[in-house]
Amino acid sequence: MTKIHQFLTKTKRPGVKVERIYRVLLDLPFEKRTNYRIAKDADADYHWTIDKLKELKELGIIEGSKVIRPEDLFTIWADRPNPTLYREYHIQGPMEVVTKANMDFALTTYYAEQLVGNYLFPSKFDLYIYGGDANKWHQYLSMNGYVGKGNVRILLGDEHVFWHINSKTKPSTVCIQQLIVDLLREGGVCTEAAELLMERFYGKD
Repeated sequence: MTKIHQFLTKTKRPGVKVERIYRVLLDLPFEKRTNYRIAKDADADYHWTIDKLKELKELGIIEGSKVIRPEDLFTIWADRPNPTLYREYHIQGPMEVVTKANMDFALTTYYAEQLVGNYLFPSKFDLYIYGGDANKWHQYLSMNGYVGKGNVRILLGDEHVFWHINSKTKPSTVCIQQLIVDLLREGGVCTEAAELLMERFYGKD
């Protein structure tokens, strides 16, 4: 059993802040940062951050503050639970409907990958929203479609997911590292898309 598999087997799932550390570490380009800066960007306790960085160093995933084995870090990250699915809707013309909502969001998975990598058919329209907007989104989408299993999925995750969103795309997508881990969690053909993005943005191990 590899060190990574041992780590995944024995480690209890910590709170959402460990994902913030992964998100910050995998930010591009690979810049060396102080431990203090990593903790600050992750909005996490400094000493707790040091402990998490030590674990990754022992696994050979980071060297200093630089990620040297990004695929392994993505494996650890993707093994954690998926973000909370708030509601699901069936909406005709989801892009037009969502962009007219006049509320903040960031796309992920299929539509986001189509904008960034152009590999997947955009069959699902997944978007992160702010928790305070959840009821307004539900009212708006239910007025413009049907509630229930469909092509639009609203995700309520840690709001740090909006850190360094990609505003170059229209509409905005999550940062590339968040997109990759969300695709890995989705599985199936999305795993192939994630691997292509890893090779494109992070290179091979």
